[in-house]
Amino acid sequence: MAKDTPRRERSVRERGTYANHGDDPTLASYVSSLFYVLSVPTLILAAYGGHWYGLYGETTIVPVFGGLLVASIAAAFVVMHLLTR
Repeated sequence: MAKDTPRRERSVRERGTYANHGDDPTLASYVSSLFYVLSVPTLILAAYGGHWYGLYGETTIVPVFGGLLVASIAAAFVVMHLLTR
């Protein structure tokens, strides 16, 4: 997509690390995307891992996953709040 103002082309690393425009990706956006992509599979494995390890029964896997999901979202909001103060 063409921009209205001319500017030099930058490498992907430079665009992500030194973003100066709202359309440019930042390091925080990369970390956010990584968290979004990896959080659910990791939490599912953690919930099943607790069952396989013998910490709780099979009927408790879904509530444990829900609790881990809520806790991870809360942790992400706390981190965002602390980093943007």
